[in-house]
Amino acid sequence: MATPPPGTPYARDLAQIDAANATGRIPAVFIHGLWLLPTSWQRWAAVFEEAGFAPVLAGWPDDPDTVADANAHPEVFAGKSVGQVADHFCDLIGKLDRKPVLIGHSFGGLIT
Repeated sequence: MATPPPGTPYARDLAQIDAANATGRIPAVFIHGLWLLPTSWQRWAAVFEEAGFAPVLAGWPDDPDTVADANAHPEVFAGKSVGQVADHFCDLIGKLDRKPVLIGHSFGGLIT
């Protein structure tokens, strides 16, 4: 796979994976549900980080950066298959150095 351009959603996910690997701590990967963004997990990520985990708030393929971006372009959420989303997370999780804790909510629970 080619290296994604900086600032793309996948590049941000890879940066989080690299950061988690650099800590040497057990990663905690948070997988959000439909119509949510990775930022919905920020408070839980802080709790897990305080408990000694390395949180990873990865997004679905092509997640927008903000709720405002999502509201302006809801079409980015359409047209993704369950397999595409699952493959995306399998790819990311496979790049972790340590076996992670996986936490999912709603449809993210199904992916988990």
